[in-house]
Amino acid sequence: MGRFAAISSDDHLQEPITLWEERLPRALVSKGPRLVELENGGHAFQIGDTPPKPIDVLVAAGKSLAEKRSQQAVRWEHVHPGLYDPEARLADMDRDSLWASVMYPNMTLDVMMNQVDVDPEAKLPILQVYNDHMSEFCATDPNRLIGYALLPTQSPEQAVAEMQRVRKLDHVPGVLLPVKPDLSDWVDEVWDPVWAAAVDLGLVLSVHGGKPRWLPRRSELAGNPRGMGMYFHCGYTSVIETFTHLFWSGCFDRHRELRVVSVEGDIGWLPHWKLRAEKVFWKFGVEQGFKSNPSDWFGHNFLATFESDPVGIRLIDVIGEDMLMWASDYPHSASSFPDSVKHIEEHFGDLPEATRRKITWDTVAKLYDIAPPPAD
Repeated sequence: MGRFAAISSDDHLQEPITLWEERLPRALVSKGPRLVELENGGHAFQIGDTPPKPIDVLVAAGKSLAEKRSQQAVRWEHVHPGLYDPEARLADMDRDSLWASVMYPNMTLDVMMNQVDVDPEAKLPILQVYNDHMSEFCATDPNRLIGYALLPTQSPEQAVAEMQRVRKLDHVPGVLLPVKPDLSDWVDEVWDPVWAAAVDLGLVLSVHGGKPRWLPRRSELAGNPRGMGMYFHCGYTSVIETFTHLFWSGCFDRHRELRVVSVEGDIGWLPHWKLRAEKVFWKFGVEQGFKSNPSDWFGHNFLATFESDPVGIRLIDVIGEDMLMWASDYPHSASSFPDSVKHIEEHFGDLPEATRRKITWDTVAKLYDIAPPPAD
């Protein structure tokens, strides 16, 4: 490892502000993501005619707590180049002693979190533009920059076709599922071709914490003085909902080499959920003809990223250390950048060295086939 202390399993790539304006067919540009001015002088991202999302919380890595709380309007020209320029990103990783970074979207993450509606005609082209850009970004250093593509879900056939197209792109070993697909839900066996394709194509899948199915969208909650507190308090439960659908779909039972990662959903809930799943599956899973059970899936089919979670760490023996992967969450406001080494020591310093190395390096390196740094 040398001067590199860890690999981050969950970071974000800020999309260039003119990406869709330059690449979408002209008739779809107005329906795509773009930068807009706010009345307070700041900038926001907007997709079609959906409510604008201020960029401040998306680009706050490295700022002091006082700066994060200042409510100062943030403009694009204030954004650090490491968010969108690959060479600057690598420099930030060097500064933070991180060897590699697994990257998810920033602005377009709202599409996958079910926070916005996208025009059906424009949705696939919007996602494909992003997927192409991610591949190009990672080409600067494919072993250190690990990209995730975005999955369209208007039909299983559409989803599989884009997975096949993504597999032909370079440097994109993973595909992000939306919290809830456009068609039906993940428990529906109509999605079985997606699970089969992921295994056949060697793609890792993931689900990023977002909007629980029952919760109003963030733009609606923003009108309530306590709304954003509610969202940040319970938003992680969206991954619990989605993985419950996945478990009962039978995808892990039928496709034993399928890999799906819970991203930015914390881990403290996992011990109870795992034990409850075992209890329930012994009755209803057997009745449904399952040949395996949740204890077979944790750490093999099902993995999870997290930034810090003292409860989860205290119960790591129940969860299983093989399924956990640490993340920096660069460039979001919760990111440990540029003090990830200090963060790791504070949160994992009492763990056995072998366990700490699994969580901060070995498991994510194995999952994405990340080669170690060259010997000094």
